[in-house]
Amino acid sequence: MSKKIKILIVTHSAVLSTGMAETTRLIFNTLLNKYPNIYEIHQIGLKHVHAVTTSAWPIYPTKAVTLPDGGLDIAKDDLHGKETFQALLPSLKPDIVFALNDPQNVEYLCVDATKRNYKLVLYVNFDGFPAAKAYNNLFKADRVMISTDFGKHVFLSGNPSHQTEKVDSIYKPADITRFVPVSDVEKIGLRQDLFPPWMPTTAFVLGWVGFNQWRKQVWVLYQLIHLLRTGRYLICPECERAGLIDSQSSTEFPMSGAPRGFTSCAWDSCPYCGSPRAHFAEPLENVFLWLHMLRDSLHGAWPVDLLETLYNVKPGRDIHYTEGIGERSHLAPEDMPTLYQLWDALLYLSAGEGFGLPAWEAMCTALPIVYTNYSSHAELIGNPSGGLPVRGVLQPEPRTCTLRLVPDISQTLQAVRRLYFNRQIGIELGKNGRAFVQGYANEVQAERWHRLFQEVVKL
Repeated sequence: MSKKIKILIVTHSAVLSTGMAETTRLIFNTLLNKYPNIYEIHQIGLKHVHAVTTSAWPIYPTKAVTLPDGGLDIAKDDLHGKETFQALLPSLKPDIVFALNDPQNVEYLCVDATKRNYKLVLYVNFDGFPAAKAYNNLFKADRVMISTDFGKHVFLSGNPSHQTEKVDSIYKPADITRFVPVSDVEKIGLRQDLFPPWMPTTAFVLGWVGFNQWRKQVWVLYQLIHLLRTGRYLICPECERAGLIDSQSSTEFPMSGAPRGFTSCAWDSCPYCGSPRAHFAEPLENVFLWLHMLRDSLHGAWPVDLLETLYNVKPGRDIHYTEGIGERSHLAPEDMPTLYQLWDALLYLSAGEGFGLPAWEAMCTALPIVYTNYSSHAELIGNPSGGLPVRGVLQPEPRTCTLRLVPDISQTLQAVRRLYFNRQIGIELGKNGRAFVQGYANEVQAERWHRLFQEVVKL
């Protein structure tokens, strides 16, 4: 028997609930199952202290520190595994180092091939134009794989003078076996078991999965559900568009201080087509927002308690946070598919994504998506027509000036209303997404990685 190819993975520990951890599990579990006599897998596990599951290969945690309450947290000096990597490399002697992360977090691995005894494969994300820096060091790797064509274009546009034969794109695996659609009857059964008691099983539920980061633009979700449930916007029967009410002209401030029924506002025509037939929308009291994210305001870019106050939305009435989510706790990976199966649509109004795994998982479950039409997730969803796109305004991000898309609220309202009033549209969009991800199933993508590893090890 020939010697196994030893791969050392450097990324989020495979025992976590993050997108990087899930991607790692899908690629390497499949490789080990299909080629048990070819590969030997080891991993330096970033953020390992927040484990929610187990792993099929040995994981070497990065450094941790003990908190005053006795719990463990990540050591900042070993945040991306640099110290652990240097300590383990002489004893592990890998044939391939595979690093999955944002480009700035893997640059320390990018040394000249003459100074290392292993092949280096990077799997990185780029989520918006322009790239924050040129990242010329990445070309020292043997292969630079980028998770979308959008990301590849961003990277190469910042490095036009370099040869491109080392660079390619490859989508993340789609877990079409675990994330599956359910029938209407099955959905009602799940809702009867798992819905909070105050939410009706006939509800139209808009879901969100992600971190509370500035880039995620989660404030939009709170304003959106406020508007939908109160009807504080205009609907025009002529152009069928939704228009926001100018709160400065209103006799009542339309958010936290006002009653939930809108009384009056200064307007006389549709803001788009000028029709005098524009009217206030009927409140959609059967629409709810389910947020799968940490509610703790101390650990998010947008203080959710202030957002709740600003937009007069309340847990237990308008919105729901997944139970059991904390700074050091999360749903186990095997429980995640049920979330999408409970919902009617996914809101993915992010200002920019390197991939967008929640949208990918939603497509696996045939869930329609309302999404911002910019960055990598727009490529994934838009190519198969798996959802309804929303345009917006491009705004440079602080410090990096990477462009981010702030979604247009009126267009978001229109998209959600289309799905609410015509359920067949959502069914067709969901089918489109599910059909598309079939071509990127675990086995298909793992085979592509297998061919790449075989090529790289022979260089």
